[in-house]
Amino acid sequence: MHKSLPEFKIHALIITLFTLLLVPRARALETNTAYSLQIQDNKGNGGDIVTYKDGVYAISAEKYDTQMFGVIVDNPTTSFEDTNLTDYKLVTSFGEVVVNVSNRDGEIKEGDFITSSDIPGVGVRANESGQVLGVALENYTPANNEDIGQILVFVDIRTSFIDKKISKNLLEILKTSLTSPFMTPIEALRYLLAILTVFASFVIGFSSFGRITGTSVEALGRNPMAGTSIRRVVIFNFVLTVIIMAVGLAIAYFVLVL
Repeated sequence: MHKSLPEFKIHALIITLFTLLLVPRARALETNTAYSLQIQDNKGNGGDIVTYKDGVYAISAEKYDTQMFGVIVDNPTTSFEDTNLTDYKLVTSFGEVVVNVSNRDGEIKEGDFITSSDIPGVGVRANESGQVLGVALENYTPANNEDIGQILVFVDIRTSFIDKKISKNLLEILKTSLTSPFMTPIEALRYLLAILTVFASFVIGFSSFGRITGTSVEALGRNPMAGTSIRRVVIFNFVLTVIIMAVGLAIAYFVLVL
């Protein structure tokens, strides 16, 4: 006997509710588009970070790798595969991806930036400005910080500015700026202000010292008996010039690190 229309609707409603209740309990799925690429020596597993250097795709093993390209995925949402390739990996550069990670650079929490590390293919928490792989979409809490596991990451490779409240030395800042291909507007403004401050302090210091030294030499020529007093004035202005330049350098330093 065929079911009546009301009974059919009730059964359909039950099935729909059951499906909706089950889906959220499952782990979040990857949503990405992957492309087939030949990796150097055909190395790499699902979740490994890939870099592109000197025309070759390889597994990344460098901190804040400026040439990060993407992540190897096993089950992408969609994929474009080159049938002419024999040994290849599916790699994606954008979207929600399962990534191999470690807590060796700090505990990874949802919302943290993830970057590459010196562990081949493994991501870690980014603690300073530089190239990042993306943002963690879940916490990673292993029994041991050295353990390697997997979390879901929203991959969007770019240079990110991480505002740290801890001061860094000037050489580290310059090194970071030189290795990073791009700077955020805030970073660019900081460097511009620092350069202008140093330039202004040196111009003011040298111009005032040169002007006063010139007038002192003229005064010494007109009145040789006042040589001691004039030398004192020159020394005082020299010290004042050094102080002005030192203050300028100090201001520039604090502009960069604070």
